[in-house]
Order: sequence, then C-alpha cells, then structure tokens
Amino acid sequence: MDGADRVMLAMYMWAHLDRAMTDLPPRSPAEFYDRFLSWTGADLVQRNPL
Repeated sequence: MDGADRVMLAMYMWAHLDRAMTDLPPRSPAEFYDRFLSWTGADLVQRNPL
C-alpha cells in the first residue's frame, strides 16, 4: 500500500472514529487512536526537518 492509500484509509477511519466517540462508552483519546488509526500506518504528522 503506498503513502497516498494509507492517508486515504486513515481519513476514512477518522470518520469512523468521530462517530464512535459519540456511539461508544467513554474511552481515552489514546484508546480511540489505537483502535481506529494507529494500525493504518499513515504518517499523519507532518515532520519538519531541522
């Protein structure tokens, strides 16, 4: 899977995360991130080289 596909998958899963936050019992943000986004492997943080 190339980088663009990973980002699109992460965006798709983000929409599910957003909905899950209202549908599921309260959880920590880290738990939601682990469940919905971490496994996608997308580099969601833009890094600035120093």
